Amino acid sequence: MDKGLIVKVAVVIMALLFLMEPLSTGIQNWGKGGELEETDMYVGTANVNLTIYSYGAFLYANSLTEFQKTQVLGNPEVLSVEPVEDGYYRITLRDSAKTRDAHNEFKELEIQCVAVAQVGLPDEYMLTLEDGSKLEVHGGYHQLVMEPVLEAGRKLSYVIAVESDGTNTYRILDAKNYHFNVELSGPGTIVAANSSAYLFTVPWEERNIDLEALEEQYGKENVVYDRRDYVVFSPPLTPAETVMLKKDYVTYISEGSASLDENFTNKSLAREDFMGRAIFQDSILQIQTSEELNLSYGYVKINTYVVSLPRDFDGYVLEAGEVVLPCETQFEVNDTATVVFNATVTGDMILGIMEIYLKE
Repeated sequence: MDKGLIVKVAVVIMALLFLMEPLSTGIQNWGKGGELEETDMYVGTANVNLTIYSYGAFLYANSLTEFQKTQVLGNPEVLSVEPVEDGYYRITLRDSAKTRDAHNEFKELEIQCVAVAQVGLPDEYMLTLEDGSKLEVHGGYHQLVMEPVLEAGRKLSYVIAVESDGTNTYRILDAKNYHFNVELSGPGTIVAANSSAYLFTVPWEERNIDLEALEEQYGKENVVYDRRDYVVFSPPLTPAETVMLKKDYVTYISEGSASLDENFTNKSLAREDFMGRAIFQDSILQIQTSEELNLSYGYVKINTYVVSLPRDFDGYVLEAGEVVLPCETQFEVNDTATVVFNATVTGDMILGIMEIYLKE
């Protein structure tokens, strides 16, 4: 399929990344116990997938007002609220099975809480020590503080710093959740065929279109705009050039690409500033309608399909269910088509889909 027909689909699976940042060492220590034994210990780091097994029957909230304490104590699942340290309060619940529910209810009241999660490391994983050497160690079960937003059994990708006795993981010293992009593919089932869609190629310098007017005319659900406020460098820049070419209208620059201010449309100036190495990416406008359209951009008229997606893609869990996708190929209801997409993932979860398309 022509890559120009790839459409950015607004499929938001989970808005969780900001909930998974590591917290301060002090609060993490509430979930840990014990002192270091008199033995040789190693410190190292590793990239692993942590599995969430359960949450404790406590929530920790920072700087509760008297009114917020009253709100918390009004929850039938709460037994007590008491100060602990560093301005935090410990909220004791009747049942650890209700930790996620209580957290969500408090969040609606704008009360931020965290819990101590019981997590599992891989049975065995490779630890990189401070001197660069490698050590294979056993994982085991540990405790980590996080917002209890995920159900038990979910996995997250973490960079961890740990102590080990050379065989087992003694404790987690620090942990930071991360996500990354991958290309995935798998079978999708054609559930229905919709009306035709138009895919317009919008020149880079004309990308400031009146999107609100189009959404009002054709319906917001029928208009998708893959706006591209960036350029790609060929050949790539050197690190020194990325510093030299950081112009006022550049919001981010790397060796391979640069994001530009959305209101900057001077293509000739950008071409000159980037020494002729900038490749300008056209934006893609999709409008689904049975009407004949007469916009001033080049377009391709294609069919759109409602596609049922499986829950598992290459070991990653997808919660999207069904999506509407354009495709030049003709499909019938109940046909199977290959779905290819670029996704943001962590652990075993697909957090979001950037680009997605069908192929035979």
